[in-house]
Amino acid sequence: MNKRQSRLTTIADILLNNIVGSQEELLDLLRKRDCLVTQATLSRDLKTLRTSKVATEMGGYRYVIGNGLPTDKVIEQATVDKVSRVAIESVVCSGQLVVVRTRNGYAGGVAYDIDDLDSPYILGTIAGADTVFVALRENSPIPEVCDTLSKVIPPAIMQKAAELYCE
Repeated sequence: MNKRQSRLTTIADILLNNIVGSQEELLDLLRKRDCLVTQATLSRDLKTLRTSKVATEMGGYRYVIGNGLPTDKVIEQATVDKVSRVAIESVVCSGQLVVVRTRNGYAGGVAYDIDDLDSPYILGTIAGADTVFVALRENSPIPEVCDTLSKVIPPAIMQKAAELYCE
């Protein structure tokens, strides 16, 4: 992994595990990990990671990472896996609808990943701040839907949903 890839992975790890509201805070956290970077480079890295600022429950703001990164596949997959693991909280199936609950601000990225699966069983998604509605085709076989969603949803969460709805 080259220096840029390593830095992007470090930034993603910091943003997924901390509430960071400014580039200055992020620069300080990077320095603590012996990752020295200029503000201009950090700004480009945040754009590469498709970060955005979202409001927190406490009235402040935090950076969240978008999905579908247009970067090296190693970075993309590692970051998408980390985002999904941290962002998704639960999955519930009901008829032709799957409801995916996420942490605040992550629903759009999760919806993007689900849409990107290009499954014949999924008509589309609608994302709010912390909820994704997944519309299924009529008579979609739930076990196959669960198998498809397991490409995005963390195994432990998908296993709970599958035990309830895919047996």
